[in-house]
Amino acid sequence: MFSPAIEKQRQQLYAHTVAQMEQRLHGVTEAAPAFAALRWGMDAIDRAYETTPAKIRAQVACRAGCGHCCQVAVDVQAHEVFFAAQFIQVNFSPDALAEVIAKTAARRSTLAAAAGAGVGQRDRFMQACALLRDGSCSIYTGRPEACRVHHASDASVCAAHIADASVDLTKVYVPPLRARLFAVMLGMDEAIEAEGFDDRAYDFGAALHEALTNSLCLALWLRRKPAFPDSCLSDSGEE
Repeated sequence: MFSPAIEKQRQQLYAHTVAQMEQRLHGVTEAAPAFAALRWGMDAIDRAYETTPAKIRAQVACRAGCGHCCQVAVDVQAHEVFFAAQFIQVNFSPDALAEVIAKTAARRSTLAAAAGAGVGQRDRFMQACALLRDGSCSIYTGRPEACRVHHASDASVCAAHIADASVDLTKVYVPPLRARLFAVMLGMDEAIEAEGFDDRAYDFGAALHEALTNSLCLALWLRRKPAFPDSCLSDSGEE
């Protein structure tokens, strides 16, 4: 699928990320070193983008103010939620924090409605991310992995997908770029899972609400326990 050079780079990025994350997380039980390791991993994804050849990055149509991809459900693991929650708690005013909590509470209600509608209905309940401000991400440096690795070559197709979920987004992916970023993301996730941390898939908005309103979640995660209740799972309404 890819040239030998790109495939070699992908494998090297993956192996390097796994080794570095395992080294940073081994035996960690405290928040500070855990967040330092997560910061390294998120930065590694960004570095993989920045070091991608310019002719490949030139194909990316994503720009500040676009925000089409911020209208769809985002699946995350617990560490991504805590990374975002920490950014919010450090950088948001009390009023801004309260607004996010209110919006993520609404997201949990939407997730419950989707679960009640039957199997596979979550994507029908599209809702703007609680962190979207004027078409841009208000936690850009704290955003989840899925948001960091998603890029498209034609924003009009992304807009069409919002109006009609059957529109195929894969045709506007940038494969060489996606391969590099996914190599780092998957390497990061594998290392975190290998260290015994929660690897369940959560709905970002629902789990973020729990993280911002229940301080015990982080303690559970650091003890290698499920961080969030089943109601926050991305597939809580599916079999």
